[in-house]
Amino acid sequence: MKNYILAALLIGATTSVKAQQEISYEVSFANAVHHEAEVNMTIPNVPANVPLKVRFARSSPGRYATHEFGKNIYHLKAYDANGKLLAIKQPAGDVFEIAKPSGKVKITYTIFGNWIDGTYAGFDEAHAHMNIPAVFAFPVGMDKRPRTVKFSYAGKADWKVATQLKPIGNGVY
Repeated sequence: MKNYILAALLIGATTSVKAQQEISYEVSFANAVHHEAEVNMTIPNVPANVPLKVRFARSSPGRYATHEFGKNIYHLKAYDANGKLLAIKQPAGDVFEIAKPSGKVKITYTIFGNWIDGTYAGFDEAHAHMNIPAVFAFPVGMDKRPRTVKFSYAGKADWKVATQLKPIGNGVY
């Protein structure tokens, strides 16, 4: 019996730690008519006093060219856990750096996409087509952290999500 209780406690602790490390994205499409999507990325447990670098991909798997996906990103902002705006530097076209993060950091940005193929992203009133390297920023050094994505498409009753991501529930994958 003690072994079962210990196993249950370990599973619960592991699940709790995993949730504390999880990087979450929420993508919405309020301005899809202008080929835009809004992305909110929340990064918990960001080490204090270590610059946080966030990058956009420069290429896509299976493609033999550099695409510089960061060129389609604008209005990038970062906030601390209290909603205070954090200073951001952009040392390269695909790299953004937050000098003094601490705890939870929320990053928001707008992405322009009007090219629907296997490499880029495209948004319009009828649908959204997203390729992960073209849409999602990634915090450098946090590759092993789990990720979730929520798609918010209010007002688009005929939209449905088609993805290979595993559904978790409530529109979260």
